Amino acid sequence: MKHVLRFCKNQLMHAVWLLLLDDKFMEAYEHGIRVNCADGIIQQLFPRFFTYSADYPERFV
Repeated sequence: MKHVLRFCKNQLMHAVWLLLLDDKFMEAYEHGIRVNCADGIIQQLFPRFFTYSADYPERFV
């Protein structure tokens, strides 16, 4: 049962990433988006996801 739950969580995370990394986001990721900032200057911004990942030995029991 533990292996099935781990597999389902893995598949869920992959499905979420597919939703987040759609074509519109990837276009902005590669080419940036122009944003008119509060000071009146137009900036080219590049969205990024920052993640922290590490190996957890207790996860592989």
